[in-house]
Amino acid sequence: MDIYMNRGIFSQQIMAFCVCTTCITLLEGVLGMLFFPQIQIDYGAFFSPPLFGAFSILFGLVNYSKKELSIRQVLIRRLLHLLMIEALVFGINYTSGLVFTSLYAWTLAFSVALVFVSVYVILWLIDRKNAMQFNEQLKVYQSRERGE
Repeated sequence: MDIYMNRGIFSQQIMAFCVCTTCITLLEGVLGMLFFPQIQIDYGAFFSPPLFGAFSILFGLVNYSKKELSIRQVLIRRLLHLLMIEALVFGINYTSGLVFTSLYAWTLAFSVALVFVSVYVILWLIDRKNAMQFNEQLKVYQSRERGE
């Protein structure tokens, strides 16, 4: 069962985009301060997190299925999604002329995976909270219907 089942496809994509873009912004800030503190960014850099977020959500279509998937199928699709995002991040950085040291490459790969997992955990927590609120409201409604 997908963590998004209680929301429409559009609203779940908007929520995923917002969470993803926030996490990417934090990641870029931390990695920039650690690895490239001498570089000053221009205003064009503000477009980078939403661009990566949009592509990440677009790549997330690999997770879509009209039928119920097994846990193995979900994990394979999520791994493919992560690999597509990793390829995008490394590809864009490489084409922009960034020279990768081994430490930076491993840190970037781990950080992208951490953001990927964080986005899914945050979305799951939001859905869990909504489900708990819904269940509480349902209990109140049922007790009223029984005349308690």
